[in-house]
Amino acid sequence: MRTVRAALAALSLAATGLALTAPTAVEAAPPALLAPAILAAPAPARVDYDLLLNLPLAHTWRGALVADGGQVGFGRYARDMGTSWKETTEDGRPVWLNDGVQANLWLPVDAATAKEKLALEAVVKPLGSDQRLDVFIDDKKVASPALTDGFQLIRVPLDAGSVKAGFVKVRLHFRKSIEYKGTRAAVAVRAVRVGPEKLAQLPLAEPELSALLARTSASSLNLPAGGGLDYYLTPVKGQHLKGTASGNVEVWSEKDGGGLKKLGGGSGALDIDLAPVAGSAVRIMLRGEGDARLNDAKITGGAAGNVTLKKPKHVVFWLIDTLRADKLPFYEVANANGRPKVKTPNLAKIAAEGIVFEPFYVPGNESKASHASLFTGTYPVVHEVYTHEANLKDSHTTIAEAFKGAGFATVGFCSNGYVSDKWNFTQGFDHFQNFIREGKANNAKAVTNSAIKWIDDHLEKSKDKPFYLYLGTSDPHVTYRKHDEFIGDYDKAGAYKGKYEKAVSGDELGKLKSAKSPPSKRDQQRIESLYENEIAFNDKHFGRLIDHLKAKGIYDDTLIIITADHGDEFWEHGSCGHGHNTHQELVNVPLVIRFPGGKITGRVENGTDGIDLLPTLMGMLGTPLPKDVQGMSAVPYIGATAVYPTAIMASQGAGSYTLAVGPAKVIMRSPTSIEAYDLGTDSGEKTDVFEKKLVTTMAALDPLLLYLPRKKTWRKSELGAPNNLTAAFK
Repeated sequence: MRTVRAALAALSLAATGLALTAPTAVEAAPPALLAPAILAAPAPARVDYDLLLNLPLAHTWRGALVADGGQVGFGRYARDMGTSWKETTEDGRPVWLNDGVQANLWLPVDAATAKEKLALEAVVKPLGSDQRLDVFIDDKKVASPALTDGFQLIRVPLDAGSVKAGFVKVRLHFRKSIEYKGTRAAVAVRAVRVGPEKLAQLPLAEPELSALLARTSASSLNLPAGGGLDYYLTPVKGQHLKGTASGNVEVWSEKDGGGLKKLGGGSGALDIDLAPVAGSAVRIMLRGEGDARLNDAKITGGAAGNVTLKKPKHVVFWLIDTLRADKLPFYEVANANGRPKVKTPNLAKIAAEGIVFEPFYVPGNESKASHASLFTGTYPVVHEVYTHEANLKDSHTTIAEAFKGAGFATVGFCSNGYVSDKWNFTQGFDHFQNFIREGKANNAKAVTNSAIKWIDDHLEKSKDKPFYLYLGTSDPHVTYRKHDEFIGDYDKAGAYKGKYEKAVSGDELGKLKSAKSPPSKRDQQRIESLYENEIAFNDKHFGRLIDHLKAKGIYDDTLIIITADHGDEFWEHGSCGHGHNTHQELVNVPLVIRFPGGKITGRVENGTDGIDLLPTLMGMLGTPLPKDVQGMSAVPYIGATAVYPTAIMASQGAGSYTLAVGPAKVIMRSPTSIEAYDLGTDSGEKTDVFEKKLVTTMAALDPLLLYLPRKKTWRKSELGAPNNLTAAFK
């Protein structure tokens, strides 16, 4: 929304993060909540996993995996991060058009299939005249088959042992591309399979091919003889696979490092306990004996929460800049460096009286992107506030605007130089003060002092008016300073007399980040100890604020939110600071919400995104969501049981993306630069298991690749999370 700019807003923020400006006041303007383009109330919790609705995430199995150009999920095999492939029809057939002279596909091949003598099959139509084709497997040329006009079946036998378990890269390299149907392409791809040579070849003609590849009819999943569907899933304890089988259906499973195991099956009503695979990434294989169908298939067993939340009288949002979740005692994940948890008694008390969200991903890995996402409920690729120059657009609705529109007084005290009027972050605030830009003390003590004074003045002048108070605290952001009261609890490696005895500045951390080698182990210990003692300092002054709310008699009328904008790395992955990757230490941050009265307690463990904060709060206000909001309310998950895990995402600008679901996580920088981690056994992401753990990789990579071509329009309240789709997904 439109704001009044401060007189010095045009000044660039100095490299030190200091500049002088005055507090800003926001014009009274019609809130975005009253804009004509709004949506209905937040969607209910997605507790179950509907296999039919999630068919775009399934893989067709016909003796081996078939990349089916008739399915919306085909783009996953092309690792399409944008719109480089185009879905269309050719001669009445559903196909995908490549971009350029190469069609690159990556097909997962399991260990059993890799042991067979294999063949590549592709049903394609070359585009343009006088085309020529070279076929590559894992970048090794294996054939140059002759081409004819129209659709044709290319079949290339492969040498024994030439394909390893994992991903096989199929590259179809053509002589030229042509302008065709709004893109530049060389081939229309209908189907591709790498499977045992002994299999009957894919039919070329329609409708035989479509009949072979068909996966549904009405509400049924089709499972023909020798064929079926594969899903890469992350079920939890208490869930069952239920459905009604027409004909005989078998359900098999495969976990990384284990063989195929039959979970159950039969005809009629199925109820298969998933306890043997709960908590892990698992390949669920549905197979038919004869022509079989599976109706109303769901992974189910849980229940949504049933809490009723009233509009709060007051709201305090305490944001702790650079706080990673693994440092806090009320987060179950171990500290990645094996260090003891930080003592945070005041934060822990709020956690005990509220809801702890674990895991919680903030959408960015640095201040501007993450604050913009937290404030607006949109991913960085939508709000685009991930460069130094970019401003938060007026068109977005912020949390402050939501509360202002609901009749709250809105005020912010902030010690992050970026979260200021210069970058348009003050939308919706009646009063906003940025300590860095005013050259004032900018630690939690100063922020708390200002907040206490404002609360006193407000209650004296307008005690009946509700307020929204945003407090952006900067410790434990650099500069990390020693506090005599706390440093002894964290630096226990003996006397320290090095250059970081009193502090580590931003300039110093920057030099360490760009250094060719890390500092000594003792310096690393000291630097991380200073960071941890800053967390304890922040906790102390948060406690002062809580004590004041109690003294004023408004504590139990106040909604309290605690979160962070990102974390910091301490050489877990070869560097320090933030802004350079999307590993857990940078994007997995705390979210705690204490509701008025302190009687709604527990944990939400299915997975929550930073973009879910705004819709969660607006749901409590009873106001509809603006049309651009991509998150969904987390309220229906409070008190829920056996919830199917929800994918959570973050990015580094608009170039590198990460998605985690349950124990599975991937980081994708390009189609050929992907890492995968098993967070269930490796929460510190020490070992990249991409290709080594195909099931874990696919459980996270499938939904990420479904999301990426739709990243600017994806809305969880409408489509669901990318790993658990609604009927609205097309």
